[in-house]
Amino acid sequence: MGVPAGTLIANVAFLIVASSVSTEDLLAWGWRIPFLASALLVAVGIYIRLHIEETPSFQAVKEAGAKAKLPFAALMAKYWKQVILGGVATLSTGSTFTLLVASGVAYGKKELGHSEALMLWVVLAACALCFVLIPFFGQLSDKYGRKPIIYAGVAAEALFAFPMFWLMDTKSVPLLFVAYLAMMTAFAANYGPIATFLAELFGSKVRYSGLSVAYMLSGLLGSAATPFITTWLLGVTHQSSSIAWYIMAASLVSLGALFVLTETRHGNIDAVDMAPADAVEAESAK
Repeated sequence: MGVPAGTLIANVAFLIVASSVSTEDLLAWGWRIPFLASALLVAVGIYIRLHIEETPSFQAVKEAGAKAKLPFAALMAKYWKQVILGGVATLSTGSTFTLLVASGVAYGKKELGHSEALMLWVVLAACALCFVLIPFFGQLSDKYGRKPIIYAGVAAEALFAFPMFWLMDTKSVPLLFVAYLAMMTAFAANYGPIATFLAELFGSKVRYSGLSVAYMLSGLLGSAATPFITTWLLGVTHQSSSIAWYIMAASLVSLGALFVLTETRHGNIDAVDMAPADAVEAESAK
């Protein structure tokens, strides 16, 4: 929930500041206020980190004296395939979310003539919906499995890539909201179970490292690359359909990686020397 929640808070902070000062003051010094205020969130994060208890999985590793001396080396020695496949499977989450909060906003302002305030309100509404939907889809993944819910979300992102721009290109404000809310719903289905799914790909001794590296890989492939790629595509083709094709391609690549990975829901998350995914594969092989 961190990504949509962070975006939601950031947009609210910016809208408050922007509505409180003139444009000249906003550009001169007002933009610094949200950044300075974010120090409060840093303090909250430090407090949580210092007071939260370790999970039973990591407690078991500690008590067994099984902590990896070189976590990254141990991770890549045993789980390099899961790291790569996990990062690629999560690629579409970064591509789609960046489309909604960055590339789509720029397209709405520059190509469709919408105001910055309107686009921020659209993003605000979409992130508020996502904040509600992520726990819902996470709960569904506990009942039906991680992969089926993620499959549905990624497929929905691919299927809605073109309709999203068709709706946006009408320049209708209500349809703009519909386009964003529909695509954000698809993203929430994809994103809701993904952190748990990635964590369950790795054993307790290297789970934190595995989750972090796989997620950062997806960020490089998806979030970091999307603004450059979408700007380049739009500059070359002058067609919003080129961005839709990119989102569809990213979704299909993620679906391919997800297909190779093992369903993890029924594995033992607390096993010291075996990942939940490993346990599921061993049980299936019997």
